[in-house]
Amino acid sequence: MASEPTKKQIEKFKKQGQYPRKTKNWLRYRQAEPGKFSKFRIKKISEKRQLVVGKIKKTGKWAVQSIMKKRKSAK
Repeated sequence: MASEPTKKQIEKFKKQGQYPRKTKNWLRYRQAEPGKFSKFRIKKISEKRQLVVGKIKKTGKWAVQSIMKKRKSAK
């Protein structure tokens, strides 16, 4: 799995409005740029947490692209 994002990456993601990216039901914390991946899957960790994992284009290995946490207002 990919390592945690660096402070520099987090600042970049925040400037892009991607840390966290808010959807209707989820807060999505980007761990890596989606352009580095060729395929994506969602892995359920619990009722309130999921991982978006992707297949890295260069290596073919699977790594975490983002962490999803259920919003408090979501059912």
